Amino acid sequence: MDKDPIITESPVRVSYRRALAITMINLAVSQVITGLAILVCDIPDYILREVIGIWFALAAICATSVTFPLALIFQRERLKLAQAMQQLEKAHAELASRARMDPLTGLLNREAFLSRIGRFKERKTSGAMLMVDVDHFKQINDNYGHQAGDEALKLVSKAIMDATRDEDIGGRIGGEEFGIFVPGENIQLARIIAERVRLSIAQIEFSPEPGSRISMTASIGVAQGSWSTQISELFRRADDGMYEAKHSGRNRVMVHKAA
Repeated sequence: MDKDPIITESPVRVSYRRALAITMINLAVSQVITGLAILVCDIPDYILREVIGIWFALAAICATSVTFPLALIFQRERLKLAQAMQQLEKAHAELASRARMDPLTGLLNREAFLSRIGRFKERKTSGAMLMVDVDHFKQINDNYGHQAGDEALKLVSKAIMDATRDEDIGGRIGGEEFGIFVPGENIQLARIIAERVRLSIAQIEFSPEPGSRISMTASIGVAQGSWSTQISELFRRADDGMYEAKHSGRNRVMVHKAA
């Protein structure tokens, strides 16, 4: 099943080597400036011999005691900023992901599902649409309540994800209806995947109450389309195949025969 990319955090650490390198550069610069200052200043030789060592020592001490701590402080601030940016990027990715996902099943919502299919068609990629409708789902809600119905939908979505490939796109269309887009022009492959989904749903062990077990099935319609086929038309064909499966006894796959 096609998944969204995961944002990983890159490690950002304080580099003592960098701080030391900056300190050494600053030390060298301070020593050069001190030497130039001594050369340009008209200082008597007897005074120069007394203070030259002190001047270079003071320049070295000032450069070392100030530059190294400041370099570490600046790097720590950079670290905090980088971590804040990573957290912001992660939060943005999570929000974007939640906006695309159906909160109950974890599959793409209808809008994101259609958008993802649209990207394939923009690249002139053909594919097959599978419409999956859970059989007798209303009875679960009526007999056991909507919470049991939600649990059933979660199990169905997991069965769909287990039965599809990484490159397939799955989404919840609404209610107990799910859509799967299988890229490619091989209608037989699409039918095989549809059968795998049907069998995966039929193997669900659902017990809405202690001691009760409900057999779950789904009717699936399959329709093949080219890259130029309108998404709405592909939906309609797959929907027709799904209703044909319903009217033929449910728990089966029907491939829509294009006129």
